[in-house]
Amino acid sequence: MTLAGSVPLDTGATFDLGRRHATLEKLDSLPYVESEYTKRFKYDVYGNPKLVELRRRYELDDVIASGKDEFDRQVLLMDWTHHRFKRFGRPEPKPQGGALEVLEGIEKDKAYFCQQYAQVLLSAAASFGWIDRMLAIRRHQDSPKDEGGSEHSITEIWSNQYRKWVMLDPTANMYLEKDGVPLDAYQIRQEWFYRDGKDLTFVIGKERKRYHKADLPIAIDRVGTKQLMVAEHELDKYGFIGYVPNTNLMDEYGDYGGMYLVKDKLCEGTKWHTRVVPPDPARDLYFPLGQASVELAAEGGKLRVALRTMTPNFDKYLVRVDGGRWRPSADHFVWNAHAGSNRLEVKAVNRFGVDGPVSTADVALAR
Repeated sequence: MTLAGSVPLDTGATFDLGRRHATLEKLDSLPYVESEYTKRFKYDVYGNPKLVELRRRYELDDVIASGKDEFDRQVLLMDWTHHRFKRFGRPEPKPQGGALEVLEGIEKDKAYFCQQYAQVLLSAAASFGWIDRMLAIRRHQDSPKDEGGSEHSITEIWSNQYRKWVMLDPTANMYLEKDGVPLDAYQIRQEWFYRDGKDLTFVIGKERKRYHKADLPIAIDRVGTKQLMVAEHELDKYGFIGYVPNTNLMDEYGDYGGMYLVKDKLCEGTKWHTRVVPPDPARDLYFPLGQASVELAAEGGKLRVALRTMTPNFDKYLVRVDGGRWRPSADHFVWNAHAGSNRLEVKAVNRFGVDGPVSTADVALAR
């Protein structure tokens, strides 16, 4: 909900509450973004019996139990996914039934490719209420070729902890950082092609072993007779990035026909899919999820708050004032500020019990 007819306040704004002068000293809130790109994405549904069965049968709660925070638990899930696979190769026939079918196939000694690694991680994450999405990537024709082909499947998970999308590659059991912050696929692409990858850190497995460009190639482990590697030119596969706009892979196959594509001059002369290319991928495709987007307005001597969120399987908002208890809230309310310093914290919670990023507003009211 927005505050119709009111002018939203930004950080630094001054206003009057009754007869007192007030200043919005800080407003830290991820935006609410709704566009033609966000509207195409389709997510898993809370209570899906296939997700419930996946989480129960493979004891996924135990898999992530030792994680000290959300991202640590997500990395543990990636590591578990990586180590489930026993043979690497082209699946025949290609599985259509999602993670349960793939995991059952592993038990029957079937071979699988990177796409199935990504499918398993995506649905395992969904069973906890995390949003992980499938990406298809491809090297451009002028890049050197390493063993392992030109195309690859990876994922991006929404991290409430880092308030951003993060690339997770379950085949390589890897994510990448810059300055200690995990990166999304587009950030990796830009760092690799336009900044020479010199600031990238390759982080492998739950042990978080760290490597740099000079360490490539990196031997991961063996899957059957296949030695998995992070090759010297592995990140050249980020020349094209395709974003598959559905995560409900237990019920529907990936919507590759509807995927969005990132490409630029590097890709000229290379034939791949013809898809919609968003003009500003860093914004168009990297919209926030799980946020409690806060809008403040001073009206009639009162400080009014409106909240909006893009939270799949949304359950409720929780609000905390001045460090007190978290309490459920409507999507609009009056914040009764007192003389001195005031702090408002808000978060969205989904039906799985996953807390979104915390939004914060600080207001100083004259005494």
